[in-house]
Amino acid sequence: MEIEELGKSYGSFAALENVSLTVKPGELLALLGPSGSGKTTLLRAIAGLTATEEGTIRFDGEDATVLSLRDRRVGFVFQQYALFRHMTVFDNVAFGLRVRLREERPRAGEIARRVRRLLDLVQLGGLEKRFPSQISGGQRQRVALARALAIEPRVLLLDEPFGALDAKVRKELRSWLRELHTETGLTTVFVTHDQEEALELADRVVIMRAGRVEQVGTPSEIYDEPATPFVCEFLGGVARFEVTAKDGEADVLGSAFPLEGDGDYSGPALAYVRAHEIEIVSRERAEGVPAVIRAVRPFGPTVTVELSVEGRAARIEAEVPRELYSGSELGIGQGVFIRATSARIYATN
Repeated sequence: MEIEELGKSYGSFAALENVSLTVKPGELLALLGPSGSGKTTLLRAIAGLTATEEGTIRFDGEDATVLSLRDRRVGFVFQQYALFRHMTVFDNVAFGLRVRLREERPRAGEIARRVRRLLDLVQLGGLEKRFPSQISGGQRQRVALARALAIEPRVLLLDEPFGALDAKVRKELRSWLRELHTETGLTTVFVTHDQEEALELADRVVIMRAGRVEQVGTPSEIYDEPATPFVCEFLGGVARFEVTAKDGEADVLGSAFPLEGDGDYSGPALAYVRAHEIEIVSRERAEGVPAVIRAVRPFGPTVTVELSVEGRAARIEAEVPRELYSGSELGIGQGVFIRATSARIYATN
């Protein structure tokens, strides 16, 4: 699928602005961004649910912008499932097949065979006679997926597919969806605001901001090589420092690091350090920058340490492995030194 210079406005508000993107065959692609970034508008434009004023969408080289919703053959799964409450699980999944034009509609026996195969695929075999109110939220989401798959779409689109579910069910369904995608090989685009979900599930991630594409890359590229300060901050878990660069590098918490993309720049810059990239050392070693421990929060395999640094109003967090510091003193009010082991630095001019 190819998207070229797509534009959509609501009055003076540009929901999409010059969006260009290529989705590879069989790819699982995540659209990630804050509210209002345009990710759902883009998904609905691909489906044909939202008309655009500019640009082109192509499926396998065919201009889809002139095709009807039915002719695009897109499977769409809404966040709130949109199941028919008065229909059984079986009838919900069969709906898209039964409403086809007579000459395109499979026979009843073929519909029944396809629905049962899909229910087995989404692990709902035996529940075909139940109504949506008689199954769990996670099961309703699987019914919605089966219904989208029943029409044999060439592209599957998911809008916040797990947003209405609790954390435990979301995590279980993420693993299940990854396995389902591997089995079907269907080109899939899904919208999410959950960074962990996007980085865990997707082959590639599209970061969107204010109707534009900010960065496209694999999860490791997005996390390890954020292209802009926005991407770095949006992924979260970072401390920001205002620094001064000289000849393409700057000092951050006692260590020097190169700037992103500009080897000769001198002047003001912003530096970002993730919590696990801040090392805590004892006063005796005296390496880095002096700090004071203000809070210690053990959780799971890590310990989060909140610190204050002289001359800085906002506190910063360091994340250290529990086993590394389980036997040491990390007391509130204790003086330590901290140093950065890595940083991403961007020129501000």
